[in-house]
Amino acid sequence: MKSSLEWMQDYVEIDRSRTPQEFADVLTVSGIPVERVEYWGRDIQNIITGRITKIMPHPNADKLVICTLDMGTEALTVVTGATNVREGQVVPVAVHGAVLPGGVKIKKSRLRGELSEGMLCSAHELGLDDSLLLPEERTGIWILPEDTPLGADAVEQTGLRDIVYEYELTPNRADCFSMVGLSREFAVLSGRKAHVPKTRVAEGREKIDGKLKVSVAAPELCARYAARLLYHVKVGKSPFWMQQRLRKAGVRPINNIVDVTNYTMLEFGIPLHAYDYDKLAEHELIVRRAGKGEKITTLDNVTRELTEDMLVIADAEKAACVAGIMGGLDSEVTENTTTVVLECASFKGSGIRKTGRALGLRSEASARFERGLDSEGCVHSLDRAAQLLQETGACEVAAGVVDEYVRPQEVRRIPFTAEQVNAFLGTDISEKEMIAVLETLGFTTQVQGESVTATVPTWRVDCAEMPDIAEEVARIYGYERIKSTRPLSNISEGQEGFEHAVREHISSVLSRSGLNETVTFSFMNNESLQKLLFEEGDAHYTAVPILNPITEEFPLMRTTLLPSLMEVLVRNQAVKNDAVGIYEIAATYRPKALPITELPAEETEVAGLIYGKRHRANWPYTAEDYDFYDVKGLVEVVLDSLGIEAGLQISDYAPLHPGKAAEYVKDGKVLCRFGELHPEAVDNYDVAGPVYIFEMYLKNILPLVNLIPDYHKVGKFPALTRDLAVLVPISTRHEDILAVIRKKGGKNLEGVHLFDMYAGEQVPRGYVSLAFALTFRSAEGTLSDEDIQEPIQGILDELQEKLGAKLR
Repeated sequence: MKSSLEWMQDYVEIDRSRTPQEFADVLTVSGIPVERVEYWGRDIQNIITGRITKIMPHPNADKLVICTLDMGTEALTVVTGATNVREGQVVPVAVHGAVLPGGVKIKKSRLRGELSEGMLCSAHELGLDDSLLLPEERTGIWILPEDTPLGADAVEQTGLRDIVYEYELTPNRADCFSMVGLSREFAVLSGRKAHVPKTRVAEGREKIDGKLKVSVAAPELCARYAARLLYHVKVGKSPFWMQQRLRKAGVRPINNIVDVTNYTMLEFGIPLHAYDYDKLAEHELIVRRAGKGEKITTLDNVTRELTEDMLVIADAEKAACVAGIMGGLDSEVTENTTTVVLECASFKGSGIRKTGRALGLRSEASARFERGLDSEGCVHSLDRAAQLLQETGACEVAAGVVDEYVRPQEVRRIPFTAEQVNAFLGTDISEKEMIAVLETLGFTTQVQGESVTATVPTWRVDCAEMPDIAEEVARIYGYERIKSTRPLSNISEGQEGFEHAVREHISSVLSRSGLNETVTFSFMNNESLQKLLFEEGDAHYTAVPILNPITEEFPLMRTTLLPSLMEVLVRNQAVKNDAVGIYEIAATYRPKALPITELPAEETEVAGLIYGKRHRANWPYTAEDYDFYDVKGLVEVVLDSLGIEAGLQISDYAPLHPGKAAEYVKDGKVLCRFGELHPEAVDNYDVAGPVYIFEMYLKNILPLVNLIPDYHKVGKFPALTRDLAVLVPISTRHEDILAVIRKKGGKNLEGVHLFDMYAGEQVPRGYVSLAFALTFRSAEGTLSDEDIQEPIQGILDELQEKLGAKLR
């Protein structure tokens, strides 16, 4: 939003006691942030208005002409190459000693032998951007209105010498997206009074009754729709002063009808739109939802397909406008238009925002609708636009207004006491001061005892409760006047939470193990789950849908981290990265049911992926690929570092390769799953395999974590080691054998590990030979062979009885 101080003077007397920058700082501190102060025409000097009285060809140049100009008190001769100059035109002339934007100086000179006492100026040369000019003004000399005084300062006459504020307004201050709204802030901060322009429409003999029919078929999306009928319309240029004000606000003039709708929108903050009355089928306007597959060609000459949740303004046959965003080309006002329907409406902001995002369209109007509008101001804005067009001779106004006010705006009243506001702010402001501030901002107040009831003006859609009243009081009273105080609550020292500490610990272990941490979007789609071979109906498909996804590729909140990691792998393979080791620690989102009626469970998971070369070829070593035992080792080193012992078993997790999948389980709960990614899943992602993955579930891990390791004294007595080789059926689980050894090994069994596995000619078919190293140690003395014989025999007996093992 931009505002010209020259324009602002129509509504409030500008505070001249401060410099423009100082007052911009005051606005910023009060909650109306001024992003930039533009000094229009500050560096321009000696640009004078003159009328061309005679044009003669240059005797020595075919493309130059000699212009004689009446400068009011003298005549000048200027040589120019412009092709749009004509006798009788008033133009800006840079005379001898003039300075143009950028410091360019003009002086008398001879051009091809003829004296030129200055330069005729284009609008661009005087600092106007081409995007803000009419097509005919973008080339050639700037032609000024015929009634422009001669010999006057052209910068003053064209309104180019001005101060323009550019604001970075917060979305809640919809009222400040207008000159009138900003004038209230100017007034209260400078101790002056704002004046809203009085609106009077001289209605003609013709009546709107019977000539225009309006209906609202979607009252949930449109609270109010009002229209006026303009006849004997003359489409042409808008007044010069209006064009200049629009340019300072960053809006390009088009024609008088469109310019007035834009001018009124900037003035009151409520958008308007104009239709060619004769192009509306049956002279009817219907506010309705778009039909399925309905299309409209908008003013930018693009045909757009609409959906059923979009709001349109339609005639009896077709959509004529995408409500609140852009009009339709078929109903556009052109130079041949003689009758105009002028509309002003109040649409639901969220609906306009959603439609604009879906269509990739945004406009000055939609930006205002999205923030919420003052429905009560619709007819006033409509009358203001009609008045401006009437006063400039552009039309006559039919008597009456068609006004469909289907959802009247609620009047909000907020009770408060001075004590409540002061307690909230930590101030000592009197009730009288608070009331003065609020009434200056347009609130009305009623005092009953110690209680004050503030009636919120209709344009302040952001005020709903007592803290909003307190904010208004504070920002006008002055934040700098509020003393800093210590909070009255007890403050405790910040500490790291247990879960956060575990996450950081796991991250540290995986990073030290050579993996890189990734941070990806928390979104996915069902196609990713299908690629990973999750069956239809699996719990992973119960995912929270996103109302406004960033792209169509991510319509759901993710229920697993694996799709995100696979996408990272795909991108790495695309750039020929042949070694990838990554992990992510993030939340997954599991709703109890769909549609959701409560917040989904956010469960933190740790997922990782390794692929390609563990070691590159580097003489004398050969390249080695990652394998199953690498991913198993990663999982084990994490669990060991957390002080967790768990049982290992075969996993049937859908994304994993059957026979190359395992999981650690403790107390019936799966702590993690890992293994080789299923070959079909690898093919679905069109990557080269094999790929190894793991998933760890923090909610099952946290209760088992022991970050403080157990410490034992170093044994003073030597250990005894015995090797035990047994033949066991090939289907026997290693975990079951270890369980027997630990059970029967007794209190002196210090450690056991498998150091050899053999299946060959000396081993019976269906069996495998496993060799274990058993370490015994006592804290009470040196062990003898007899001390360990009994537990070894117990181990052998139990292995034979329970598992069918034989001593080899």
